[in-house]
Amino acid sequence: MATPTQGDQTDENEKQDEARFRWVLGVPYFVQGTSHLTEVPILYFIKFSLGMGEAGGQLFDSLRNVGWFIKPVWGLISDRVPLFGYRRKSWFVLMAFLAMAFWAVSALLSALGVRTPAIFLVSFNLAFATYAFVDVVCDALMVERGRRSGKVGTFVNFQWGALAVANAGSVMLGSYFQTLIQDGQLQPWVVFAATGVPPLATAYVGLRNIKEDRQQAEAGPPVTHRLANAGHALVGGVARVGRRLPGFVGAFRRFRQQNRLIWYLVLFLFFWKFNPSVGFIERSYLIDERGFSATSFGLVLSLGGLSFLASVLAYAWITRRFPKVRWEHYLYAMVFLGVLSFPLSFFLYLEPGHPWWEAIYFTVPDALNPLPTWNRYEWFRLLVQTLLGFATIPAFLVPLTIAGETVSLTYAGVSYAFLMSLTNVTNMFEGVVGAGLYDLLTRPWMTWLVSGFQHSLFDIAGTGDTRTAILEIFVYISLVFSLLTIPFILLLKRELTRRGIEIHLAGRTEV
Repeated sequence: MATPTQGDQTDENEKQDEARFRWVLGVPYFVQGTSHLTEVPILYFIKFSLGMGEAGGQLFDSLRNVGWFIKPVWGLISDRVPLFGYRRKSWFVLMAFLAMAFWAVSALLSALGVRTPAIFLVSFNLAFATYAFVDVVCDALMVERGRRSGKVGTFVNFQWGALAVANAGSVMLGSYFQTLIQDGQLQPWVVFAATGVPPLATAYVGLRNIKEDRQQAEAGPPVTHRLANAGHALVGGVARVGRRLPGFVGAFRRFRQQNRLIWYLVLFLFFWKFNPSVGFIERSYLIDERGFSATSFGLVLSLGGLSFLASVLAYAWITRRFPKVRWEHYLYAMVFLGVLSFPLSFFLYLEPGHPWWEAIYFTVPDALNPLPTWNRYEWFRLLVQTLLGFATIPAFLVPLTIAGETVSLTYAGVSYAFLMSLTNVTNMFEGVVGAGLYDLLTRPWMTWLVSGFQHSLFDIAGTGDTRTAILEIFVYISLVFSLLTIPFILLLKRELTRRGIEIHLAGRTEV
């Protein structure tokens, strides 16, 4: 019987260490996915409990994720400001506990009958901001270790796979809770309180599995005094911003020039994802006009999450199986697919007798139909969103892999967070723009524009309904933004070539 060598023991220790590290990567993303337990209930909470209209509801739904926008601030704090001797671990654990606390506040407000939108906007943002901070720390740890081991792509796929699993299950459970709420068997505060429980798992994993050397304590006042001094310094720094604005402009210009890759990635993702109709306005339309229920949204979003997981696994297999397919080929293929699927975006707004429906509509026997009560719109949304969500995943994972392979390790938290925050702010921006455009186009003095569209060849639905026409206009805007991604793919390729960086999606990047 062979005796294990020192090398074998080292390999075994490395495997165990990586297994522990994967818990650090996976659990926060899984817990982040559990926050989608509120996705469907919040939609109905905004529409019916808070009584908000289309534009107001869209604005609220978009702004409740502002905490994700300031991820670079969280990244900078994580990179440069130790807490109790740790740059990563302490912040990781603290924010997990705060997530539980802020969801408890939202639950209490709902239970007390508070129905002021601004108050819930603050409480929701505080809760989601903690997920953003944990996400930043998790990504910083991923970049630091992934770059050393050449496994950035593997780690990114693992993280988003964990998110997809939790997302799918949480959305489905949340839609079931919403059904109970509508039947009078449950109150919304219960959902908010339940959402605050999973972050405890993040805190536990952070305490147990994050291996970080404690930094040498600096001589000086206690931590509380130093934090207070830091707060005073921050206030003073804000007051000095105006006086130093020219210097900031120059520094920003230098930052932009030195980080062109990140900018190009951000701009690609921004134009790819931008669609002002995605959000509360469209979902409210589907409830009012197309008979969607909480179960409908739950199944569509849940299967979308499972499709996301399947696409992550398929993408990982394809990049390993066909390593010669370059990253830009994937992105060009995504743009082509987006243009090809453009006509499908109109079907939710077409009446059953529209000629386009005649070309694709078919029925199946009830015995073979798992959801016989569903109408054509629910089925169409389920099939199209699931299939397109599966096919277009490279448009998201390729930029993340490139970013993880090229950001500075010194500022791993803030650099990666900069990319992620600006992709997250796209969701907020498209919602704000959608709310603003919808409000603008529904004003009496803008009826000429909507009426002109309704009498043009571009009005595919031809219903004469103002809300339907506006949603169709949004579809055209989305197409234009998808086409605008092409220049940024070219610029990104040129910048990587200029810097001599060769990206291998399934392996170590060459510089």
